[in-house]
Amino acid sequence: MSKLISANFARLFKSGVFKLYMIFSGGLSLFMIFMRYAEYQNNMEQYAKIPPEYHTMDELAFVGLLYILFVVPVFVGNFVGTEYSDGTMRNKLIVGHKRSSIYLANLTVCTAGVLMGVILHILINCTVGTALCGMISLTVQKIFKITLYTAIAFISITALMVMIAMFVNSKTGASVTVLIMTMIMFIATPTIYQKLESPEYYEGYSYLDEDTGEIVEIPEEKNPNYLTGTKRKVYQTIYDVTPISHIYESTILSTENAGKFASYDGIILVVTTALGIILFRKKDLK
Repeated sequence: MSKLISANFARLFKSGVFKLYMIFSGGLSLFMIFMRYAEYQNNMEQYAKIPPEYHTMDELAFVGLLYILFVVPVFVGNFVGTEYSDGTMRNKLIVGHKRSSIYLANLTVCTAGVLMGVILHILINCTVGTALCGMISLTVQKIFKITLYTAIAFISITALMVMIAMFVNSKTGASVTVLIMTMIMFIATPTIYQKLESPEYYEGYSYLDEDTGEIVEIPEEKNPNYLTGTKRKVYQTIYDVTPISHIYESTILSTENAGKFASYDGIILVVTTALGIILFRKKDLK
C-alpha cells in the first residue's frame, strides 16, 4: 500500500484543485486578517478606549474553518473522482492492488491534503494575525487542544466524503454529492444548536409606561419552544454525532465537549472506513 500512497501524494501535489484549496485556505486567512487590520486603522481612537482583552484575534483564529468546509468536498470529490475518470482505478486493480489498499490509500492522502489546508489556515491566523492585529489571549494549550479536536473532526468528515466519493464514477458527480451532504449538515448544525441553547424560561422584566407613568412588571414566562424529553435527546444526539457541529464548536472556542466529540469522530472514522471498504469490494467497476 505504500506504493499507492506515494503515487497518490505525487498526484496530490500536482493537482490543480489541491493547489486552489491551499490558496483559498491561506488567502481566506490573509483576507480576514487584513479586514480586521483595516478596521483597527480606521477606528484607532475607539479601540484605544477598549481594554486589549476585548479586541484580540481570538474569534478569528478558527472561524474561517466553516468556509473551508465548502472547499473540502470539491477537493475530495475531484481527487477521488479523477481515478474513475482517468481509468486509474481499473489500472490499479489490473496490476494486482487490493481494493482495500486502494481505498485506504485514497483516504490517507485525502485526509492529509485536507489537514494541510486546515493547519495552514490556523497557522497564518495565529502568526500573521497576531503580528498585525494584536495578541491572541488563548493559551498555547487551548490553541493546541482546539486545533487537535478540529483536526479529528475534519478527519472524520473526510472519511465520510471519501466513502461517498468512491461510489460515484465521475469527479464532478462526486464533488457535487459530497458538497450537498456538507451543505445539509452545515445548515442543520446552527439550527439545532440554537434550539438546544434556547432558555427554558424567558426572564421577567419591567418598563415604564409613558402614558400612565407606572412601572409595569412582566413576570417570568415559559418558552413554548423549549425542547424537552425524547425530542431534546434526539436533537442533542444529532448535534453530538455530526462532525460539522464539532467544527462549529471550535469556531466559538469551546472545548467543553472536546473529549466526547473526539470519541464520536473516532467512531465515524472507523464505521465509514469499514463500511466503505466492504461496499467498494462489491462495487462493479466496469
